[in-house]
This record gives sequence, C-alpha cells and structure tokens, in this order.
Amino acid sequence: MPKDTSKEQYSSGTRPLSTKDGRVLKRNQACHQCRKRKLKSDAKHPCSTCFRSHAHAVAHAPPGTELPSQPECTFDDAPESTPAIAEGTKSRYERLENRINELEALLHQKEQRSDSSATSPPLFETLSNSIDNSNGNPDFSIQQGQSFQDTFASNLDTIVGGAYPSTDQSFSYISEVHSPTTESVAGLEMIWPSWPLHVPRPGLLRHLVEMFFASHPHATRLFHAPSFMASLSLPPTHPKFPIPPVLHAICAVSTLYTAAVSSPPLPNYSEVAPNEIFQQKYRARDGRPDSFAEEQARWARETIDKYLFTGENLVQVLQANVLLSWYFWCHAKWVEVFVASGHSLRTLVPLGLNMCPPFHSISKALRGASILSPSRTVVEDETRRNVFWLAYATDRTTSLGNGWAHGIDDEDVAQLLPVRGDQFNKGDFVAPHERQWVHSKDVCLVHPAEQTDAFTLYIKGTYLISRVKAFNLRFRSRHFAGDPTCRVDSGFSDSVDPRTTQAFKDLDKTVLSFRASFPAHLRNPINGSVVDPHLYCASLFPHVCTILLHDPHADVGKSGCISALRILTAARATLDLIYAVWSTSYDITLMDLSCTFCWLMSGRVLIRFLKAAQETDSQDQILTLRTELEFVQLAISKVGERIPLAYMHAKLLHNATVDTCGPLIGSTSITPQESPNLPAFGISPTVPIVSW
Repeated sequence: MPKDTSKEQYSSGTRPLSTKDGRVLKRNQACHQCRKRKLKSDAKHPCSTCFRSHAHAVAHAPPGTELPSQPECTFDDAPESTPAIAEGTKSRYERLENRINELEALLHQKEQRSDSSATSPPLFETLSNSIDNSNGNPDFSIQQGQSFQDTFASNLDTIVGGAYPSTDQSFSYISEVHSPTTESVAGLEMIWPSWPLHVPRPGLLRHLVEMFFASHPHATRLFHAPSFMASLSLPPTHPKFPIPPVLHAICAVSTLYTAAVSSPPLPNYSEVAPNEIFQQKYRARDGRPDSFAEEQARWARETIDKYLFTGENLVQVLQANVLLSWYFWCHAKWVEVFVASGHSLRTLVPLGLNMCPPFHSISKALRGASILSPSRTVVEDETRRNVFWLAYATDRTTSLGNGWAHGIDDEDVAQLLPVRGDQFNKGDFVAPHERQWVHSKDVCLVHPAEQTDAFTLYIKGTYLISRVKAFNLRFRSRHFAGDPTCRVDSGFSDSVDPRTTQAFKDLDKTVLSFRASFPAHLRNPINGSVVDPHLYCASLFPHVCTILLHDPHADVGKSGCISALRILTAARATLDLIYAVWSTSYDITLMDLSCTFCWLMSGRVLIRFLKAAQETDSQDQILTLRTELEFVQLAISKVGERIPLAYMHAKLLHNATVDTCGPLIGSTSITPQESPNLPAFGISPTVPIVSW
C-alpha cells in the first residue's frame, strides 16, 4: 500500500495543482511514478497526476482486468516536520505596522548616538537647516529646493540600509505633474504613525499639492514653493511640517485640477436661483454624501479654530483662511466667502500685516502693532506680505458684484507692494527705500521696471478696483459732508451728477491711464500660447472699473452720452481680451476667478445696447451685438464646465439676456473662427454710437 500521510481527500475537480502553502517542491519530493515519467507532481498523497492516471486506467480497462483500488503513488521516506506558518496568514497591515516600528526604533537609535552626531548632524536637523537655508539664502533656487527630497531619501537610506522607499523626484513647478501611483491609491505606502487625522495619505497629498502649485495662479505667491515642498518630507511632528488646516484647504482647492478625488457637482439652477446667497438651505435636499472637497473644506474650518484659539501658527492659519475663501468663491458659496474673507482680514489686523514700519500708530496702546514675533528670514517676511495682499485682493475681487463695504479700509493699509516673483523665490532682500508703498502718490501710474512684475500690477489693479468701489459707496455721504472734491453747484439731491466732481474726474483719469502706463515688457499678457494670468487680470481690471464708474450714468439711448461710449468701449476692449485668449491653446479654466465676472460685466453692457438696437430696429447693430454677446456667453460657459462660479455667471448672463432682449433667435454655440462677424484675434467689430 502506498504511503499516505495526508488527512484530506480531494476530488479530481477540486484538487489543487500546487502545495497547500504555495511553496515550490524540493528536489526528489515528487512521487516515484511522476519522477520516472517526468511528469509534474503536487506532492499530494496520492498526487493529482497519479490519481488521474488511475482513474483513466479504471475507466478504459478491458473486462475482467483486476486493478488496485488505489493509485500506485509512492514517495521517498521524509522526516515529519511541522509546516511553516504561511506568510499569507499575516495581514498586510500588520507587516507594514511592524516595519514602521522597526524604522522608528532605528531612527531613535540613530539620534542616541552621540559619537556620530559630532561628524554628521541628525536627519531632521539636516532637513531643518536645509529649509532655513531656503528661507534665508539669497542664492537659493527652485532647483535646490527640489534636492531636499534627495537629501531626505539618502539620509533615511543611510539609517535603515535603504529600506525606506525613495521619494518622487520628478516634480517640477513648471513641468508635468504626475498622478499618484497604484501603490499609493491602494494605501501601500508607508506613513508616519503621527500622521494628521483626515489628511490624505502622503502619496495622494503630494499629488494634490503638486497640482495646486502647477495649476493655481496664486499658489507660488501664497507659499514659498521650494520650502513648502521640502517641509512635506518632514515628519508630522516637526515644527516646520505644514499644519493640518493648510493641508486640508489645499486638498479642497486642488480637487478642481485632478480626477483623483471628487468635487461637488455643478448646482442645479432649475431649482436654485443663480444669484441665491443662502444656497446651503437647498443642500440638505440633495441627499448626497459630502464629496472629498467638501470634507476637506469642513475639516479645514474645524482645525482653523483650534489653532486660532491657541494662538499657534497664526500666519499659516491666515493662509488656510485665504485658501478657503478661494474654494468657497470658486463654488459660489457666498455666505462662506463673505465669512472666510472677512475672517482673513480681521485676523491680519492684529498680526500687523496691513502696516509696515514706520507707519504704525503713534498712540501708546497696551498692545503692540503686531502679536507676531519678528520675521527670521527674508522669505518669511515676504511671505507674510504676500499673504496680506492676497487676502486683500480676494476681498476686493469677491465683492465686485455687491454694494457692501470692504472688510478693511484702504486708509488703514500702509504696506509695501510685493517684490518680484524671482526675488521672492531666491529670497533676495530689497530695501524699503527701493520699493513702492501702496499709499504712494500715483502708485497706479508709476511702475519702476526693477520693482514691477505681473503680480505687482495685479495687486495695483485690485487697489484701483477698491478705489472705484469706495467712491461709488461713499459719494453721497462725502458730498453731504461737504468734501470739496465731491462738491457740485446743484446742492444735495438725487439729481447730483458725480461726473462733474473733481474726485470723479481724477479717478476716471487714473482708470483710463492705468493700462497705458504698464512697462513695455508687460503690455501684452499673451505671448504666443503662453498666458500670464496675473497680467491678464491686470489688463481686464481697468475696463471693469470703467464700467463700474460710468454704467450708473450711461444713457445708451441718448446720442453723444460720454458714459455710454465709455462703457461700450470698455466692453469691447474686454471682448478683445477674450478673443485673444480664446485663440491660444491655453486652458482658460485656469484663469483667476475674477476673469469671468469681468466678462459678465462686459456682457451686461452689450445687453443694454442690444436692447436699444432692438427698440430702434437697427438690424446691422442687432446682428453684431448679438454675435458679440453670444461669444461672451460661450467663453464664460467654457470656464463653467469646470468652475461652478463661471457656471453661475453664464446662467446669470443668459437670464439677463432673455429677460431684457428675449430669446436670441437662431443663436448657436460659436467660435471666433466659425462666425463671419467675429475676428479670430483681438480686434472686435465696431458698432458706432447712434441716436436711438
């Protein structure tokens, strides 16, 4: 009888083709019969091959042939051994956890070696010094910042013998951004035991941060990109590691630029009016769970309060607030925008970011001008200044569509304008006497080439918007109070024409001259297929300022109305900029969020003139104006495919067109190349002002 030590029986249909624990058979472990016939064996007793051969012989044996009841399957005698525990019985999570514990122990031993510390600094000290150098060294560059990841990986390899997975070194702030690997998505990468709660795993987090820096126009001004990317390689307990509110807010904003995570769906304007402020009351009716972006925004708000109440990392708290303002603005959540933006401005005041020496208060207050400690490096100082200006710009651009007061008065701002982007990245020190103050005379018309770049002009453009809106808000009260610049001969009444006042004339002149005063190398925001989003916005802002100033006083049905001519000229200049960016391969969904509002304002002007042309039955003007209006609608709708705010603006423009002029009969989706009335580049057709 063949030797059989197995306690399990198998049928031919369920017999495995390998050993139970999946090991490869050792030499001479197969049965004698299979070895002789040179067949495969699975070392079962009897093996599958002999079992099948015996079954075949029984089925095809001639009548009367006697065959053994069991297959002949013999083996070499082998000592009994306890089978090893299969590796598969350990869960993947347990193995990773054990490996993490081993690495932590090795790191702890490394830090305890006092003899080695004299020759080589500890890992985290090396990284900290590297980040400090990036903040303070004038020769620091983005390329040096990228080498931090190499430093981190090589140091860990030294400690643990190369067991730690190397970090991704392919990131470039300008080049292509890579998506997370399948391993990261599956949760196979190693994470720190102290990793912040609700923050995505390191692989996904790095992907979202990279997308943020590669796609958002203000990302490299709100943060010093090399320092920030290096800090992500530090352990979460390190003081230079970004705080959770910042990471949550970046993740929320970055969902617009990647398909790796989910964003909220576009609103259903068949149920909610596009200009509805309190949209949250309709949110409960959706019955859908929060998207990834909504969850990250919620956790950012919750963790902001924690840090704010304890007074920790207040500049990063302000950065997170600015990021949340961008997220809420992008999704047209107006209550949240108003609260988050106002929160940012009220936070920066006690931090002293709206002022800069020597323009502090002359009073002897109990508290100083700032509760922050002095900046330690040039980069830290300029980052604080950039954070202020972006909070300021967000407040001014988000409030363009309302008649409410700003979160901070321009009279309370005495700050230097930001340095150029290349100086900020390198950490170059620029002395205050070589820079412009925002309250300098003619700051909107004088642009020293050595101090000016596209972002500087963008900030000046928001300051110009602020002045225009403040004039409209305060004119009546200033006129009533007897302000000589707002005085007119007709006295105080509703019929007062602000255009006759000196304040209006001075402001209108500044608006008219703003873009013409740009340095020669900054006149065109589009160079081939490359679009500078900051310079593009700076080119749009004077046109929307003109519309804001003159639209209340324009009589489009009156021949010779200067304000009507001015707003039509501004609307068509805006249209030229839309044509110009449309003719490139640039992704217009990456523009600043204020762009589609400027386009919307030009569309509203065209609606007024289209209505006047319809009343006089001027067919030529109707055709031209309708074609222009359709193209503005098309451009905003294109951005609205990704950006909910632009989707809302497109709906507002459509509704205004239908309500004022009726449905545009025969209107179709067009491009500049498809319409004979639309030029392919930046020269729009001209419609003269006539008497209607």
